[in-house]
Amino acid sequence: MEELKLRWEATFNRIYYSLKLAGNSLDRREMLRILTENTHKKIDSSLEAVIKYKAAQDYIFQNWLGSQHSVDAQALIDLHKIIGDGKVRIPKAGLQYLLDYLQARPLTSERSDGGRAKSENPIIRAAIINIEIEKMQLFSEHVLEIANLSSLLFLYKYGYDMRGFLAYEAEWDEENEDEYRENRRRAVETTSLTLWLEYFASSMLKQIERIRQSIEKSKSSVLGLRESFWKLNERQKSILSLLDQPQITITNRQVQKRYKISQITASRDLAKLESLGFLFSHGKGRSVYYTKI
Repeated sequence: MEELKLRWEATFNRIYYSLKLAGNSLDRREMLRILTENTHKKIDSSLEAVIKYKAAQDYIFQNWLGSQHSVDAQALIDLHKIIGDGKVRIPKAGLQYLLDYLQARPLTSERSDGGRAKSENPIIRAAIINIEIEKMQLFSEHVLEIANLSSLLFLYKYGYDMRGFLAYEAEWDEENEDEYRENRRRAVETTSLTLWLEYFASSMLKQIERIRQSIEKSKSSVLGLRESFWKLNERQKSILSLLDQPQITITNRQVQKRYKISQITASRDLAKLESLGFLFSHGKGRSVYYTKI
């Protein structure tokens, strides 16, 4: 349970700090509410941005954690479509050139055992894509958000997810925001990225140290959420057990029939499991189905 809480807290922190730095005015309480309550009410654009950013993170976890595929331009465009319109301001080939350069870029002239140049460290790749997306103004909107999501994609692709505990954006909080903005401004306005790479890597190291301390103490802040938020009823536990077998999916309708419950109750159960990070939802409308993480 403690691991679940640490992972959920990191998910929230990635959303909160990324959107805050991008200009979203919602406070922590408001963001927590939209992420923990199963509401069907109409929401404004600020709240909708929270839901979309969470969906984009889920997309990265589902599709890119440990992936052997190269990151191409369409992958970032698809990611941007989750939070925005997916429109690029330059020819798609320009974005592809950046990605090809980044993924082929050697760290040194040293050779690995296979005789090929060593690959760039994933943290450095994540730092470069983060700032280059802003420098090149690749997308028409949500530039800072897609920059951070692209960094997350590269980190997850190369296995730097830290069991889902990583939220380096938290190092750019209120106390350090001026330093963050100055480092970012300097990197955008100059040709050298050295100081930005050092700053980004330093933020990662600080965050990893915080993770280590949290694990050793076996205690997370859990963001002030009620203990009942983390508890599952027997039916919800049973739903998870049904999905233990790989490739198994389940729908709202199947939950209704199996447990003889209403559509509303089934929706609440599935939403609870999804909000806690146990399930992923796929599709839209009546075609929605769920898989276990």
